[in-house]
Amino acid sequence: MRYRKGKTAHLDVTGKRGAAIVNAIRDQLGLTVVGIKPVGLESSGGSTPLSLRVAGDPETVLFAKLYAIGHVRADRWYKLWRTILYGSLEDEAPFQTVRRLVEYEDYTLRLLQDVGIPTAAPYGIVEITPEREYMLVTEFFKGAVEVTEAEIDDGLIDSGLKIVRRLWDAGLAHRDIKPANLLVRDGEVLMIDVAFVQVRPSPWRQAVDLANMMLILAVRTDAERVYAHALRYFTPEELAEAFAATRGVASPSQLRMVMKKDGRDLLEHFKRLAPDHPRIKLQRWSMKRLGVAVLTFGAILFAVVQGSQSFGPAQDVNVAAPLCGTSTTMILMAQSVPSAAALPCIASLPSGWGFERADINSGSATFWLKSDRAGPGALSVTLSPRCDVTGAQEIPSDEPGTTRFEKPSSLQPRFTGSRFYRFSGGCATYRFSFAPAASSSLVFDANVAVGFVPRATLIEHLRRSEGLTLCGRGAPCLP
Repeated sequence: MRYRKGKTAHLDVTGKRGAAIVNAIRDQLGLTVVGIKPVGLESSGGSTPLSLRVAGDPETVLFAKLYAIGHVRADRWYKLWRTILYGSLEDEAPFQTVRRLVEYEDYTLRLLQDVGIPTAAPYGIVEITPEREYMLVTEFFKGAVEVTEAEIDDGLIDSGLKIVRRLWDAGLAHRDIKPANLLVRDGEVLMIDVAFVQVRPSPWRQAVDLANMMLILAVRTDAERVYAHALRYFTPEELAEAFAATRGVASPSQLRMVMKKDGRDLLEHFKRLAPDHPRIKLQRWSMKRLGVAVLTFGAILFAVVQGSQSFGPAQDVNVAAPLCGTSTTMILMAQSVPSAAALPCIASLPSGWGFERADINSGSATFWLKSDRAGPGALSVTLSPRCDVTGAQEIPSDEPGTTRFEKPSSLQPRFTGSRFYRFSGGCATYRFSFAPAASSSLVFDANVAVGFVPRATLIEHLRRSEGLTLCGRGAPCLP
């Protein structure tokens, strides 16, 4: 997933992902895609919009929206923010999976077509990576232009207003009416991007849909003309309520920018044309909104406090036992020494041995093992980028891909010594410090207790489970 300045994530559709898309569409929809090209990225933040060239006689073009798990996370934050912002006016549940998000948009497309809203005909849902990436394929409106680029005549004004009237009559709200989501072709306004459509919305949300549609149409004409046409489909009281409910963040940011560039205060102009109506509050408090707001701002405050203490390298991070596998502790160790091709870990503790503690720093990570015979801190294992083996003797290594060195220090009155495993980009240093009278033969328990996990295993685990990259050796991150 590549992040571009000022935009939500858009997925790269070249290489392996592009090939997977072509194969999935062929297998699941029976279509042969001969070209994939991103379109409209600058006005899309919730998905990766694409045009698909499909083989045939003649060759056709379809539209597709590619969703990934990152888009679901963004949807959760978006809906959390709306709950805090609007309270009971916008209470709604976020999507829990990518599949559910795409299924809902496919459903809303079919629902809108059933009630007579001119929108893209859906071709179907395509599974790219199970539970991680899905695509919605629809009709492509060839030759259509954004509403702000078209000449708006009386017919187009009526076409746009009829869309809102039909939404109202069907008990629906689009919830994201902005110039980028309204296209014009052959004298008709077309509605796209229906992922936010709501069934049985609040009257406030329906009123905002009406006001936003009228504002868009007025940008290319004038308020009086649009208002006169609106009276054919809505009562004066409904128009008054629409503009009493609409201001500021109730309109999408793109629409606010278009109106600012236009220079006319269209919102106030419409309010003067409509009957007087008290301002409708955007914010209504509910117990849900209060709870969400308190928890969210508390979490933000906690993060700020913690973050202020976190500038610079991390020091002495206490963590759980670094068991061989793909645990969070192992991932932290991998981050502490990004160059290391392998990481030491607890494989299988012999009888009488136990985990004592672990500290992870920027540039090194250490864990300690204790023994009922050798005492506390009997063995420490430190991962670092390099180690000094001066005075140590090289012996055959029992760990593949490593070079082993031994350096006994003392046998009496207590055994102390060091062992080193050097490998690509790192070194693991074992330090033995046994209690007096403890047998030096306990050093052989280290062969059983400690093992190594390849960094590549952690890289692949994070990629598959979280869609993340473990930066460092084997997975360089984009600047």
